Amino acid sequence: MLIDTHVHVISPDLERFPLRPPGVNTGPWWETHPCSADLLRLLMADGGVDRAVLVQGVGAYGFDNDYTLSASTDAPEMFANVVCTDRRDEDATMTLRALVERGARGYRWFMVHDDARLEEPRALWDALAALSVSVVMTFLADRLEDFAAAVPRLPDLPLAVDHCAFADLSQGIPDSLAALGAFDNVYLKVSTHALRSAARGGDAAEAVAELGARFDGRLMWGSDFSQTHDVPYPELAEEGRKAAAKLDDAHRDAYLAGSALTLWPELR
Repeated sequence: MLIDTHVHVISPDLERFPLRPPGVNTGPWWETHPCSADLLRLLMADGGVDRAVLVQGVGAYGFDNDYTLSASTDAPEMFANVVCTDRRDEDATMTLRALVERGARGYRWFMVHDDARLEEPRALWDALAALSVSVVMTFLADRLEDFAAAVPRLPDLPLAVDHCAFADLSQGIPDSLAALGAFDNVYLKVSTHALRSAARGGDAAEAVAELGARFDGRLMWGSDFSQTHDVPYPELAEEGRKAAAKLDDAHRDAYLAGSALTLWPELR
C-alpha cells in the first residue's frame, strides 16, 4: 500500500467553495494548477497510490475547511483529512470540536504566518488530546529546537512535522532535526520538498534511510501536490517510492503506509 500524506485539493465549484487566499506567499498554484478530489482519484490510480490525506490548503482557502472536509467525508474509503483553524480566535476550541463532529481527523498547527505560537493556546492542545486528533506541525527549520523543547510539555499525541520543517538536507541531516527522533510520538513527513533538498547533496534514498534509522521508521511520504506541480503526479509518486530504496523492510512499510495508518487508522 502507498499513502500520500500531503495533498491539497481545490474545488472546481467556486460558487459553493470560494477561494479565500489570506495572502500567504505561496504563489497562485490554486488557480494555475488546481486539482479536485475527483481528478486526484484518477491521478492516484495512474500513480499506484492507494489512499491520500487531504491537507487544508491555507494558501487557497485560509481557515475555510469546507472543501477539504466535504471531499474527504464523501470518500472515506479513499481520503483522510487535516483541517486548520485560526488559533487567535477566542472560539478556537469550539471551532475544533465542531469540525471534528463534521468528520475532521487531523489538525494542522500552522506556524508559518500570523500565529507563531507553539504551545498556546493550551486549551486547544487539551481539546486535541481529549478528541484524540493527530496533529501536523507546520513550521520552518529555525523552530526545530523550540519544538524539541516543547514536545515533553505537549499532549502525548502523534505529531507529524510537515516537510521535515523545510530543513536543508543537502549537507546531511541537521542535528536539530535528528534530535526529534528521541520522541516516540514525533513523525516526519518526508515530502517532495525534503526529498529534493536531500538530492541536492547526493542520493535522497541515503538521507531517507538515515532518517528512518534515527526515527525508528516514523516517516511518511507526501507529494505536496498540487502545490508542487512541476512534474505529473505519477512522477511525484515514483520519486517517493525510489526514495525508499535503502530502507529496511519494516521502515519501508512504515514510510509508504504504516506511519500514516497510525495517525489516520480510518484509511485501513
